Amino acid sequence: MKSDNFKRIILYVFASTGAVLFLLAVFAMFRENNAINADTILEITGANIVITIGLSLTRKIEFRYVIFEFLLDIGFMIVVIVLSGVLFDWYSRIPVWVPLVIVLLIYILFYLLDIVRVQRDIKEINKLLQKLKEKEADNAS
Repeated sequence: MKSDNFKRIILYVFASTGAVLFLLAVFAMFRENNAINADTILEITGANIVITIGLSLTRKIEFRYVIFEFLLDIGFMIVVIVLSGVLFDWYSRIPVWVPLVIVLLIYILFYLLDIVRVQRDIKEINKLLQKLKEKEADNAS
């Protein structure tokens, strides 16, 4: 099970890093700004590793209201991004709001993808339960 969790973390890190770099490239293209260089790629990957591991830990915390879980996730991501921006001097090349908006957009995208995945899993489980009920009904008669 830990291997699956590790694989999921690696997948999320690379997927989110790719999404961030794409959105940052689009931003840089419109501003005619050289916001991406080799160091930036490694810095973004590092920030995404911290965010992904941190979010996997925050998911273990349950609140009575789901909105608090979202706020914890978003707050954590904002802290990591702001500190990373200061540490890696991103804000000399781009405004502070750009990485924050990018992270929020990606969080929403991944959240929606998780909802689709969970719905797919629920359908699969329901199909398996229906097959089990049919098999039990056949065995009972």
